[in-house]
Amino acid sequence: MRKSEINLTEEQYQHIVEERSYGSRTNLAGETFGGYEICLHVRCLEVFLATLEIKMINTIDLGEVEWEIIELS
Repeated sequence: MRKSEINLTEEQYQHIVEERSYGSRTNLAGETFGGYEICLHVRCLEVFLATLEIKMINTIDLGEVEWEIIELS
């Protein structure tokens, strides 16, 4: 089994928390159910860092992130 790990800065984490909170309040007020999408964009593994977006009510570009796939034993 493997797992994906994405390392966030404190600022990136706070953006995710705030967007989830805002999206949940907006969905509740509109009496709708919704989720959110986290998109990891990897352009070229050896040259560029990956970027991360979160989509719920708005699309927020969280910028560059470090990530890896880890082999679990």
